[in-house]
Amino acid sequence: MNTCIAVTNQKGGVAKTTTAVNLAAGLQRLGKSVLLVDSDPQANATSHLGIDRKRLQKTLDNLYYESQLDISEVLIARNGFIGMDVIPAGEPLAYAEQKLSGVPVKETLLSERLDEISEDYDYILIDCPPNLGFLTMNALVAATDMLVVIKPEYFALEGLMRISEKANMIKQRINPQLNLSGYLLANYDGRKNQHKAIRNAVKENFPGKIFQTIIRTNARLSNATSQGQTIFEYDPKSHGATDYLNLSKEVEERYGR
Repeated sequence: MNTCIAVTNQKGGVAKTTTAVNLAAGLQRLGKSVLLVDSDPQANATSHLGIDRKRLQKTLDNLYYESQLDISEVLIARNGFIGMDVIPAGEPLAYAEQKLSGVPVKETLLSERLDEISEDYDYILIDCPPNLGFLTMNALVAATDMLVVIKPEYFALEGLMRISEKANMIKQRINPQLNLSGYLLANYDGRKNQHKAIRNAVKENFPGKIFQTIIRTNARLSNATSQGQTIFEYDPKSHGATDYLNLSKEVEERYGR
């Protein structure tokens, strides 16, 4: 069985999409076959990879609405990355829950579609929207593991509690295989006392669940995003590239199956 990781946080601006994209690219650099699923209607992961959304014929929302659609019609092979595919997102994804209101068990739709191709990849990464709604629930039902990206700020712990409660509910009711460990500090500046205090608080409140790897604040990461490139393409010698490669190695040690 492969590893399916939902990359999540209910708050935007925490480097969630940056992490999903560069972790996928880092795992690919380690020789793993990877599928990145953009499950955010803002489609930032899709744009981050330089994919022109205006030219897309099919996106993730079509997999929700069209049960007979072959998933291969939605997959995009990322140029320059052998072994890394993408299921892109588009704005119609925002209306998925509304359009599927008559479907009796809609929380398992993504899981059912990904099951069709799960054996084709070592890792499936799902970039979730910054909320705990329908799309995030579908991602957590499909996932074997949950990676929560944390920005070291005052209300970080409060948000972690809510996400953990939601994940525990899904684990108990729908997806018993969901592994709740995996908290990643991003945008971290070790010179700031608040950042160090938040890291210590997460360690204390969630023992054994925080990644040893920390994603340091690095302007090259945001520059790579604006250029539609992964950090490994944009600046492979940057701190950002080093940190995400280290994270990829730690993920492989922790979750590799």
